[in-house]
Amino acid sequence: MGSSASRGARRLPLAVTAALTLALALAGCASESTSGAAPASSAVSLPATASPAASGCDADFCPPADWDTARASTPLPQIAPFSEPLNVVISARSTVSLTAIQQALGDWDTVSTATAVTVAGIHLKCISSESAAVTGAGYQAQQVAWRLHGCADGNLLSLTGDEDHVRIWHQAVSGSKYGAWFIAASYETMCLVRDGKLQTASANKIYAIAHSGSAYHCVDGGPGTFHTAHPDGYDDGASAFVADVLAAARAHGWQAAERTESVSRKASAGEGGVPFSDDVYVLTVTG
Repeated sequence: MGSSASRGARRLPLAVTAALTLALALAGCASESTSGAAPASSAVSLPATASPAASGCDADFCPPADWDTARASTPLPQIAPFSEPLNVVISARSTVSLTAIQQALGDWDTVSTATAVTVAGIHLKCISSESAAVTGAGYQAQQVAWRLHGCADGNLLSLTGDEDHVRIWHQAVSGSKYGAWFIAASYETMCLVRDGKLQTASANKIYAIAHSGSAYHCVDGGPGTFHTAHPDGYDDGASAFVADVLAAARAHGWQAAERTESVSRKASAGEGGVPFSDDVYVLTVTG
């Protein structure tokens, strides 16, 4: 798999871009607005409560209390409360910081739960908050989140079911400078409720503009999403992100080792009933 930049270019072919432009022209709306959006930042602030798990810790990471996020709800009754998988770990053996990895990736921008944008005339929050139990101190909200091409352009990718994003939690590990980072990755598609059912926003653009409150992001493969581009929204989102990190590491002359571990999960499906595997990618990036 190529770099994220090349993947992003393939996601919006000329025909799709032309169709979106025509639809927006008919609707009389700008393609996107980042008014009120906070600038992206690669800085990561760690909470004072971050601590390693009490036992079972090795040099890679301490096994979390739960390999799934806490159950989260949505504003749409059509999407039941759900958990999502922690499906990528950046190992505590890494000697390259998370900030440096993000800078090397280039087009994975920090996004905020406090930011909203207007994309294709549809007003959307940038990302929601979720919680995970990786520190030994109970469930805690994500410390940082990234989206491929950021908030506005990432949401534009969601119209075609190609928006990949990651939520990230830190875990301090004894003897490690940077600790471990636990990541929940997934592809999402902009969806909405119309006539009581989830549907794709791309097939209902004018309706979505007039009813932005019903627009949401569905994990690809579930109701209201594209079924063919990324049929395993969680597993595909994780593998695509890992491929981007590996490509960025090679481009910067770093060493990157990858392995896959099978873990015990409480859940086997996430948002909208989209299934996910027991696999977790473990990455070690050294300079």
